[in-house]
Amino acid sequence: MTWLLVDADMLLFKAVCACEQEIEWMPDIITTHLPVREVMMLFDDLLSLKKQQVKAKNTTLCWTSTDNFRYKVDSGYKGNRRTTSHRLKPVGFKESRRRIEDRYPSECWWRLEADDVLGILATRHTDKTPIIWSGDKDLNQIPGFHLNEDGDIELITEDQADAYFYRQCLIGDSVDNYPGCPGVGPKTAEKLIPLERFNSASAWRAVVKQYEKKGLSSSHALKQARLARILRDTDYSFDDIELWQPPILPTLVTTDSVMTP
Repeated sequence: MTWLLVDADMLLFKAVCACEQEIEWMPDIITTHLPVREVMMLFDDLLSLKKQQVKAKNTTLCWTSTDNFRYKVDSGYKGNRRTTSHRLKPVGFKESRRRIEDRYPSECWWRLEADDVLGILATRHTDKTPIIWSGDKDLNQIPGFHLNEDGDIELITEDQADAYFYRQCLIGDSVDNYPGCPGVGPKTAEKLIPLERFNSASAWRAVVKQYEKKGLSSSHALKQARLARILRDTDYSFDDIELWQPPILPTLVTTDSVMTP
């Protein structure tokens, strides 16, 4: 049975941005308006298309919680998005989301991003065949079937997913405000973490070695890895989030789990 898992934040963002309207009342006064009914209609159409593309029998929308466990790993995580000068969501996003959550099966888990909910559900063993849709490249860390923007289904193997994760530990993500290893971009990361004869222990050694070359500790590398990691089913048990542990743990002192109050 095909089970479509949807990054609802991203799909709704697309619908809202497409429906936003600017009204110029006078030369120096311009306001933004959102016809919510149009958003709902467009969201329905976009979701129906994706369901048709995979012939989904079941669909679950995954949403981001208002809090995030990564803030405890690093208080600066997504700090560039949380400034008062930055508009986090388009006008009308919250109201549109409320209506959509009432209409469709939805999952929003405390302290998790939509990516994490997608990753956990997709790697949980059930009698369904999960297929992920998300425009976020971070979901390449999750093994399994993925629906791409062309409407094709791609399979990401366990090794491909793990290799992408270790590379992301080095590359970082400026959008999410964690820097990774200085001077390491995608091409360098791919050379350092090749897919051929991939081995997780060797990949982690390569990550730590690169950080140490830059004068940074293994603790710093581990923090970047925990920010980069998209949770899988093995990383989550009810409200207990198990922070990622490397296959070879360097000598350091860390907090290994984040408990939800």
